[in-house]
Amino acid sequence: MRLTEKDLDYGDHIYVRRKGLLYSHHGIYSGKGTVIHFKGAVKEKKDPVVIKTDIENFLNGGKLKRRDYKRRLPHAETLRIARDHLSKKGYSLAFNNCEHFATYCAAGKKRSAQVRNVVGGIVGAAFAVAAALIGKKRTRTKEG
Repeated sequence: MRLTEKDLDYGDHIYVRRKGLLYSHHGIYSGKGTVIHFKGAVKEKKDPVVIKTDIENFLNGGKLKRRDYKRRLPHAETLRIARDHLSKKGYSLAFNNCEHFATYCAAGKKRSAQVRNVVGGIVGAAFAVAAALIGKKRTRTKEG
């Protein structure tokens, strides 16, 4: 079943996968067809600011998704926090991106699964390279 705006409650954490890209854009549904989020796409992060925009602009042709939480703040509190951040800056891809913002509003903690997955992949790759180098060194030592 495709999620539509009619399925949303104000204060819902929503997101959209960007076409052809490996990331999602996140925001807080603020009712009446609007979303509060960091503006712009990755290439437009010159001076990002938290804005309220219409949901069609937010989705940019993508499929609407909602993040569900086991434990979260009440929807009214989530929306209050999001509104309190309107016009605020301080975007950081690693520490304060659109997903950090939306999870902070909804759950009270800044988290980004996207950042965690990238960091985990980098750490995993580093361990794999280290293991391969150690294995080569051991083989040389045994042969020598």
